[in-house]
Amino acid sequence: MVAVPDELAVKTRKLIEKFQEIQCYSDNFSLSENDGERRLAPDIGCSWKTSSVVFEQSILGRENDKEFIVQKLLSIGDDNVADPLYVMAIVGMGGLGKTTLAQLTYNNPRVSSSFNDRAWVCVSDQFDVSNITRCIIAAVKREKCDLSELCDLQEVLQDEIKGKKILIVLDDVWIERTDCWELFFMPMRRTKLCTIIVTTRSEKVAELMPTRTDFYNLDCLDHDESWLLFTKVAFTIDQGNVPLGLVEIGRAIVQKCKGLPLAIKTLGSMLRYETAEERWREVLDSKLWDLEQARNEVLPSLELSYKHMPIYLKRCLVSLSLYPKDYDINELEVIELWNYLISFKVIEMMTSMQLEAKNFNGFDDDDQHIMHDLIHDLACFLSTGEFFRLDGDTFVEIPQKARYISIQDGASGKISVAPPSLRAILVLPRATVYIDNPKELFSNCEKLRVLVLDQHRLGPALPDFMGRLKLLRHLKFESLEEADIDDPSFRPYMYHIKGLHEIRCLMNLHTLPPIHFTHIKELRSLNEIRELTITGLGVGLNIDDAKEALLHTKRHLQFLRLDFDNYSEEMVWISYDSPNNNQNLQLLECLRPHCSLEELIITDYKSPKYPSWLGDSSFMNLTQVMLSSCRSQCLPTLGHLRSLMFLHFHNMPLVQHIGQEFCSHSPSVKEGSFPSLEELVFNEMTVCSEWSEVNNCTFPCLCTLKICRAYRLMSLPLVPFMSLTSLELDKCYSLTKIPASPRLRKLRIRCATTSISIEPQHLPLLRKLHLSCDNLQYCDRLTELSCLDELKLLGCPKFPPIPGSLRQQLQTLLGGLKILKKLISKNI
Repeated sequence: MVAVPDELAVKTRKLIEKFQEIQCYSDNFSLSENDGERRLAPDIGCSWKTSSVVFEQSILGRENDKEFIVQKLLSIGDDNVADPLYVMAIVGMGGLGKTTLAQLTYNNPRVSSSFNDRAWVCVSDQFDVSNITRCIIAAVKREKCDLSELCDLQEVLQDEIKGKKILIVLDDVWIERTDCWELFFMPMRRTKLCTIIVTTRSEKVAELMPTRTDFYNLDCLDHDESWLLFTKVAFTIDQGNVPLGLVEIGRAIVQKCKGLPLAIKTLGSMLRYETAEERWREVLDSKLWDLEQARNEVLPSLELSYKHMPIYLKRCLVSLSLYPKDYDINELEVIELWNYLISFKVIEMMTSMQLEAKNFNGFDDDDQHIMHDLIHDLACFLSTGEFFRLDGDTFVEIPQKARYISIQDGASGKISVAPPSLRAILVLPRATVYIDNPKELFSNCEKLRVLVLDQHRLGPALPDFMGRLKLLRHLKFESLEEADIDDPSFRPYMYHIKGLHEIRCLMNLHTLPPIHFTHIKELRSLNEIRELTITGLGVGLNIDDAKEALLHTKRHLQFLRLDFDNYSEEMVWISYDSPNNNQNLQLLECLRPHCSLEELIITDYKSPKYPSWLGDSSFMNLTQVMLSSCRSQCLPTLGHLRSLMFLHFHNMPLVQHIGQEFCSHSPSVKEGSFPSLEELVFNEMTVCSEWSEVNNCTFPCLCTLKICRAYRLMSLPLVPFMSLTSLELDKCYSLTKIPASPRLRKLRIRCATTSISIEPQHLPLLRKLHLSCDNLQYCDRLTELSCLDELKLLGCPKFPPIPGSLRQQLQTLLGGLKILKKLISKNI
């Protein structure tokens, strides 16, 4: 026998007595294991927000499953039973396609016509009876429901569905409590028939239903279906043209996926742009392929994608664990987060976003994105506590190893002292948070690098700590609640926050929020600043203070925005006398940045002259320039900027002519201008009538040209744009000719009142042609566009029916080069 210390024996005995006491309570109240909600581990996600919308043509391998469930639902409608409730539970592990099957069933015409009303609810982790009921009411009534009390909600729902047939889909359900289901089902029993489709990964959920319930265990795809899905996502060309070696390896990879659609799509997407057999074989031979019959079978596939990501992208993925599940992530928001935490250029971040989407399908084509729950699982799994979320309304102990924390909507009250290792505190956008103990929270934050306070109600002690954050690099505060700003007790320290009176102490700061500087000279000590936005320059800044800002010494400054507008929604307004236009010019001269600048934006500039440094060839790193709402009659000379890639002009109402000065100070210079420019945009050049000729060496790399709302523009340079691939003309009413562009792939012409001449011999590679013109008439030379594969005719009432020869040319999908993949014609 092993001797046990007396102290340990006493603790063990007390623990046993406590368990016995709990067991007595359980027996006395007749509790069973099903009476307690089974909670998931905090870092294991189980859902992603869904809707009933589905693109059926893209679905492979679920036709038999759909038909079975449809037939079952239709047969239930003929039953005469006392209980009008019926549940069809679709059960299976994550990534099998349960939601897709529910969508196909929900949108089936035979099913939809059999019910008076339908509702789709994404339940996710929290089974909130009130919220689910509210969603059903909104779907049935086709209007938002603002009721909050469950009693009121159930009465309204009961009245709305009484005597009707209703179909409800509850997607991604985890609740394993019978009492919750009983409460939810109460108003449903007044219907003629209430059919509920439940998708879940837990059979226990279906077993606890207190009504008629059928299970449908969703199987994996068979090999043929799996192979079809893999070829759809992995091969960019017809399978017959794929090297035989890749086909053989691909079939082996599909075999090891064991019919899991998510794994197939993930690996297929990862290999889509890989052509080397060794890379494919590396995936095949990976030791991460030990998949088991459990939810975690998908994680090895995702982890394999993670393994092949560049190091900086790995950190990007893990940082997504700072967002909660079902969070609508804005693309720019993610880029900003990555810029804070990983510190690389915004233009590279966009490339990273595309790679992220390629590997994980975590984002779609919209600006708002819902991260797949399995991607969220992986991010949490890999974060190992380094990233931590605060999302409760009770006291929370921040782990000592946490380096980055995010604060969610609903997080309030006291938060524990932040650990010394903390590097970033972020209040997520759209989160309304009030922290009443900032002194305790920030007492150990001397090493803090990032502080983001969006919609944050600042505690009065926070400004006292701002000057102590010597290593702070990124500072952002936006959308401060007006209630706080108007509060007299808030004003004494509101000035210090917005004016950053102690900003000179934050010498390591990299980024600042848009700030209306009352004393711009406070910038002089910020030699590490990377991003800077100065607003309100048009309301009387002191010229001497502008000189003392010493922007020309800040060699790390990469992004600079200078806003001369008198008001911004993101700043506290202070009244000043407006300066004259000469002061605008003097200010810009004093605010010359260091020549290492990469991005420059100037808005609402009132002077007719531009500063001498704008366009200077010494700015060798300048890649992006945007001028907006400027009052000069000409454009600045920017052709000498050797690295300039993106150039945008917006709302330049006084520019009448784009002349040679736009490209060079000297017309006799033969050297090419804009040697690196790839994208050029003119928007709202309402009085500009002419764009003068340029020499053959100008714009050698220009790929995209957009001209919008140039109502009087009559001509473009006729010198061929040799690299141009995309041309967009919108509301250029006076333009009659398109410049020769031998590499043009996409042409869009919208709202042109005159007939613009399209010369096929000058557009030999044109593939996409979008036309939307009131006076557009048919041009028989369209048939000479031999590479055209997409034609859109929208709002062209004078365009006659497409002749048979052209229609045959454009609609032939197989064989030959003259093929059309899309033909859209409306109002013609």
